[in-house]
Amino acid sequence: MAKTFNVELLLHEAPGNAEARAATALTEPARAIGLHLKTRATGELDYRPRIKYPLLMTLWHNLEGEKMTVTFEPDDGKGTHVTISGVVAGGKHAMAADPEHWSEALGGSPT
Repeated sequence: MAKTFNVELLLHEAPGNAEARAATALTEPARAIGLHLKTRATGELDYRPRIKYPLLMTLWHNLEGEKMTVTFEPDDGKGTHVTISGVVAGGKHAMAADPEHWSEALGGSPT
């Protein structure tokens, strides 16, 4: 069963720079929880389940509502407030909800 998670980080760079860097830096951490970058919009990155064999498993992950959204908002201290939230498989929840999993890739600090 899929479970929700929410992680907040603070990066010491402008939102535009943080977003550009995060698009590549989050590739491996997202892959570790079974997701990949699907769409990129200003201030937001959307991740969905990877397509893999057997396709029935991909369908299952999509039906469970597994996804992740990363948002970037300016912080008062000239940095960026990053929110990573979503829904992942129960077995990946502990990793997804761990701020260290994401801060290692982004170089930020948990808030």
